[in-house]
Amino acid sequence: MTTLTRTVIVPSVTLSQRKFTTLKELEGIYKNIVAELVDFGFRNGIKSFTGLKKQKYRELRDRYPSLPSHYIHTACQDASTRIKSFLKLKRKGVAKTEKPEVNKVSIWLDDHLWKLIGRTMIRVATHRGFIYIPLEPHKLYWKYLNSGWRLRTQPKIKLDYEKRRILVYFVFEKDVQQEIGSSLMLPVDINEGNVTIKLGNKVFVLLTDIRKVTVGYSRYREVAQSINGNGELRRTLSNNEGNKKRDRRLKLANIVVNTAKQAGAVVVLEKLPKKCPENMIRNIHDKRLRHRIYQAGFRMLLKTIIEKCEEKRVPYTLVNPKGTSSICPFCGSKLMRGDAPRQLYCKKCKKIFGRDVVAVLNLEKKATSQGRVPFASMPNDSSLEVAVLPMKDWMRRRSLPLIPNETILTEMMR
Repeated sequence: MTTLTRTVIVPSVTLSQRKFTTLKELEGIYKNIVAELVDFGFRNGIKSFTGLKKQKYRELRDRYPSLPSHYIHTACQDASTRIKSFLKLKRKGVAKTEKPEVNKVSIWLDDHLWKLIGRTMIRVATHRGFIYIPLEPHKLYWKYLNSGWRLRTQPKIKLDYEKRRILVYFVFEKDVQQEIGSSLMLPVDINEGNVTIKLGNKVFVLLTDIRKVTVGYSRYREVAQSINGNGELRRTLSNNEGNKKRDRRLKLANIVVNTAKQAGAVVVLEKLPKKCPENMIRNIHDKRLRHRIYQAGFRMLLKTIIEKCEEKRVPYTLVNPKGTSSICPFCGSKLMRGDAPRQLYCKKCKKIFGRDVVAVLNLEKKATSQGRVPFASMPNDSSLEVAVLPMKDWMRRRSLPLIPNETILTEMMR
């Protein structure tokens, strides 16, 4: 049994000046409490919620008598999360400051501080009493609310000063259980520039252009830095880059999972280690190449596909990725580099393979040999059809079997 979680952001209507001023005051008080707790916890080596609450609850309660007491509970949880996150970054050597700083806050609520009224209004407890806030629900909110997902009792709210409203971060969850009963497999190989999947005797190479996005935005940021060092512009560029990559991850995950569901297949994925990028760049000294590999987001795409499988109840399995792109799937010999980029050659079989084709064949073989899925015979390489699909050929499609065969190639040379 697996529990899935999804966060849905729902805006409120434009609030009256009185309501928004009250929430603004509440945000200021909450931010001050969180900042004090973070500073105290970091200086004294206290990073747990219970430790912070034990040391500071009574003092804060006496200082803010009109504030509902559960805001101190949630502020302790917030501060504990920030301290742990900072210490994790510091261990990795990527922390940008000497101690954790509190610049922006979202107000954490618990079941004592808020209540959903009907489905389109919330009641929030404040230092000036209860405030009723009408929401502007959208399609995604109704989808999760009406399709078997549970609404958690701890949302967050964030003030939108520009539109004088709040944004409510609702968290939905659902329990799912997967069963593997099919012998048909859909192996998925994740690379920097493409995602390769195999269904039956057809291999589809979905070009993602992640490399172009990473390199392009890296150069944009360099230009922005050289012109005026505008930090705001660089942050905007980084956000745009992240949004583009996120969009492609979600569409790739959808097309993989929808294809597997339509075919009744088990999705076979590589079990990538937590330090996957670090391991890949260990012996690489080219700064740009290291940046590209780090920004490719292999594990993020893997996580997105797994979440989508769990959400749509499509069975999946994880196999060891070792040797999937370097060993012949038919005789087990070590493969040699071919005459073209991403081409491999087997001296024993006298066969030429595309690197991505080798990977999905080996993933399928491992899933079968390790007993992850029922045995199914592998097709001979001569019967394989390989289609290299640019983004325009797959981005707007729901599943791959709907794609026409005009682009199918008999040999992979890239």
